[in-house]
Amino acid sequence: MLSLTKKTEYGLIGLCHLARAGATQVTSAREIADEHKVPLPLLMNILKELNQAEIIKSVRGAKGGYTLAKPAHELSLASLVEALEGPVKFVRCAEPRPDGEHHCDIECSCIVRRPLMKIHERMKEFLTNVTLAELAFDNGPAQLTQIAYPKGRTGDEPTNLSR
Repeated sequence: MLSLTKKTEYGLIGLCHLARAGATQVTSAREIADEHKVPLPLLMNILKELNQAEIIKSVRGAKGGYTLAKPAHELSLASLVEALEGPVKFVRCAEPRPDGEHHCDIECSCIVRRPLMKIHERMKEFLTNVTLAELAFDNGPAQLTQIAYPKGRTGDEPTNLSR
């Protein structure tokens, strides 16, 4: 099953909250956790990682908290997932290993590797084209359909992997 981890889900909740708060509004981790029923210690760790990845900025002091480091429309879903989980990989062989070794014993003769690599690339492209603004302001479904399916397609047609 392909799904987001709790860490990424909570990160997206926090980022959507910050996007809705606006660029100048500083929001505390406690405020986000309380409003969205997210465990505070886990959220604090996630926000720390997002700060280190320069997706959000931390503001120190009594009125401290977090703000987005960039406008929500400039933050892709791919960058948010990668900041928390590392590179997006649909299959193990999707990214080359640094040591040049194969990811599995059948990689060289695998008959599904090429089609899966195409799916991997399309998935990365999709995640790159979805922005935090689309998630935060719930204007995504129509736009997501346009991103996921080229003009004239509905998603019900068979997928052409030779794209």
